[in-house]
Amino acid sequence: MTAHFDIKLTNWSNDCETLSAIRTAVFIEEQQVPKELEWDDKDELATHWLALDQEANSVGVVRMLADGHIGRMAVLKEARQQGIGKALLEQVIEYARAKNLFEAYLYAQTHALAFYQKAGFTAYGEEFLDAGIPHRSMRLQLADRRLLAIHGGNFLINDFSSTTQSLISQTSQQLRILSFDLDYKNFDTQTITDALSKLARRSRYSKIYILVADSSIIVKRGHRWLELQRKLTEKIKIRRVNCEPHLLKNNLIIADQAGVICQSMKEPEKIWGNFNNVPVAANYIKEFDDLWNRAVEDKDLRQLSL
Repeated sequence: MTAHFDIKLTNWSNDCETLSAIRTAVFIEEQQVPKELEWDDKDELATHWLALDQEANSVGVVRMLADGHIGRMAVLKEARQQGIGKALLEQVIEYARAKNLFEAYLYAQTHALAFYQKAGFTAYGEEFLDAGIPHRSMRLQLADRRLLAIHGGNFLINDFSSTTQSLISQTSQQLRILSFDLDYKNFDTQTITDALSKLARRSRYSKIYILVADSSIIVKRGHRWLELQRKLTEKIKIRRVNCEPHLLKNNLIIADQAGVICQSMKEPEKIWGNFNNVPVAANYIKEFDDLWNRAVEDKDLRQLSL
């Protein structure tokens, strides 16, 4: 808020006519965006903001979806160059922080990149066209790291090891891991093994369940996790799935009742995570527990000399 205008938090039910009028003037009439591209089914689910001038006239709008997607930023032509867009964006960012979002993101028209960069957003990816207008993807990280059971929203994982270590280090009670062969490049590291060890010793309620589909490589070359399991047999359990490996679709890490890391077995470069999605975690826990209850003790792993 400034001496010249106010920013009002609102929703589609209360102010749809005003919100749509400003977007119509800016996007459809001024920028020639087709109507069918401007209107979608997300407005009723989004949080909206209105900028009001000193006469209480509505002059600007913006919205944000629950996953932190900021969009539909529009300021009427006669009200520009007064800091209204900046004030709108500041309110959205403040709201996103209050909602404990890990990051906010948007698709910026390329002429507005500098505006968003001043607010801390970073551009990534290639330029693309949206409604015939050049855009770049931008994001703003709002927290130092993703927090288990707090930061939701699916995200792509480029650094498997650091993300896995972060998730395991924040797990308080139960960790479930389904992995084709406990790939030594991803799991057989001292950093992740240390995180696993700390979890196992965290409390009497800490339990770690590990399912593998193929134990041959583990048996052949050894594994830090097996050494740790030998020391903490009551806390760390390892079994082999009792089904055809080709029936398994994903490697999974499920932390407590909320966090998930999912990696496609067929396309291992495709990895995503979510640190706070209880319904999705519950579905994967059911899938995992069904496999666990049908799994078998692997005598090769049990008899392995380490």
